[in-house]
Amino acid sequence: MNKYKGITFAEGYNKSFADFKKEFASTHIFKNIPSDQREAELKKAYQIASKDGNSKPSKEISGKSDGK
Repeated sequence: MNKYKGITFAEGYNKSFADFKKEFASTHIFKNIPSDQREAELKKAYQIASKDGNSKPSKEISGKSDGK
């Protein structure tokens, strides 16, 4: 589980930043951050939340031949 300032994110979180912002920007964690720093903190939290969800390499096997 990924955590940021008391928020625990679901494993494999893979929503867009816009969805993340809608979901978490109104929490007390971010409301207490001055508005000029809030966006940067939201981006940091998003990086933490999505680090496993969005960055896993694909395990898909392509149907391409290696030419042999």
